[in-house]
Amino acid sequence: MAADKPTRRRRPLSPEERALWDHVTRSVRRATDTPNTPSFDDLADFQDAMADTPKLKPSKQSKTRNLPPLAATPVTPPKPTAPILAPGVTPGMDRSTARRLKRGQLDIEATLDLHGHTQTAAHRALEAFLSASFNAGRRTVRVITGKGGREDGRPGVLKDAVPRWLNELPMRQWVAGFSYAPRQDGGEGALHIRVKRRR
Repeated sequence: MAADKPTRRRRPLSPEERALWDHVTRSVRRATDTPNTPSFDDLADFQDAMADTPKLKPSKQSKTRNLPPLAATPVTPPKPTAPILAPGVTPGMDRSTARRLKRGQLDIEATLDLHGHTQTAAHRALEAFLSASFNAGRRTVRVITGKGGREDGRPGVLKDAVPRWLNELPMRQWVAGFSYAPRQDGGEGALHIRVKRRR
């Protein structure tokens, strides 16, 4: 008579194994129906099979590398606005030069007379004159606007417009400052303009 098979102590099923058993009993066909398909007659056979199956070690989660924070995009600060120039207000010049400009003590290297020009023609002529003076390396020039007083007491059109144009691009990039000419050189009907040095 064959010896009795030793009784194997079965451990209780874990919740995961219990769920797997429930799935097996519902979906796995018997070996007589499908070849090479394992068949479990009862829960005891399933427990034996699970006991003989090596436990899979949980995979180690890859450690997240501590990546350096993304560098912030450098912000380019806006270019400072050029200070407003006005007759006798010359923030782009040293005091000594500004004083000599106002007194008419700087040599005038070129003169532009805008008498008889329309505003459009005067603007065009002034821009060309300052551009040429800058490129030629001239430092002090005279622009004659005329006083041109109007009936309502306001200054002449060009006397009022030229200082404004000198503060607008492209002319502003060439001008360091300006002042009314001394009385003997035209007074408020003319401007002495200090041109920036070409770099």
